Amino acid sequence: MTATDVIAVLNPISGGGIARTRWAAVAEELARRDVSTDVVESTSSTDARRLAEEAAASGALTVAVGGDGQIREVATGVLRVPGAPMGIVTAGRGNDMARHLRIPDEPSAIADVLTDGRRKDLDVLTVGGEIAVGNVYVGLDSVATELINKLRWMGPLAYRLAPAIAALRWKPAAFRIEVDGAVHEGPVHMVVIANSGWYGSGLHMVPAAASDNGRIEVLAVDGAGNKLKLISAMGEAKTGAHVARAEVLTFSGQEVVVSADRPIPVHADGDYLQELPVTVGIRTAVLPVLVPR
Repeated sequence: MTATDVIAVLNPISGGGIARTRWAAVAEELARRDVSTDVVESTSSTDARRLAEEAAASGALTVAVGGDGQIREVATGVLRVPGAPMGIVTAGRGNDMARHLRIPDEPSAIADVLTDGRRKDLDVLTVGGEIAVGNVYVGLDSVATELINKLRWMGPLAYRLAPAIAALRWKPAAFRIEVDGAVHEGPVHMVVIANSGWYGSGLHMVPAAASDNGRIEVLAVDGAGNKLKLISAMGEAKTGAHVARAEVLTFSGQEVVVSADRPIPVHADGDYLQELPVTVGIRTAVLPVLVPR
């Protein structure tokens, strides 16, 4: 590789501030491989997208340094330059997209991926003018995410406490879920519209999801049962065993429309997007990302 072939777009607040030190270690490993690097720090989502687009347009390998939200922002910018590749350095709280792609944490292994990784062309979900690389979700989980974001100072522990607190306050909404024209209506606790299927800092929420299969996998948790069943189901989500439960509903398609009987926030990859209703589509094989061989 030649000078400035790798440009990192870094979110300085990701993971409680570990992004700078994580990237410095990776950059040192890249230097040992005679790869010169540059780093730019984003100050907002708009800034991250602009910096990523500029990096991609320069012909560099554009690297997202941060969590799932930073990956989404950088991907949005990179997608403005068709065919431009992207790399990932994990430095967030959840790192669920990196988990799905099996991106390593160790700096030397990350450098190996950035210099000699395999190109994987990912699908992305579309939500109006926005995209999601991992998942779109609404219901108890999106309400919990808003609480998680208020508890950033707690680190990974927030991913365990916030859902429990949110569940105590939550009442299921009457949802209408339409997947390729097929409709499900009734009380629902949460809906996950999945590209990667991993979220919540290591929950394998939608095991059937794959970011390169050209389909959207949808999981909903029926709200007719009591909250104890919901909490029990979430306890099984670490392994994906929860999908065998009767109250867990699954669908698959290429367009998903979700509405409910009250305003509920819609989140994507940890960030707020809009309120319901929402229509989610898919763009197939549009985002080249370097992954381990």
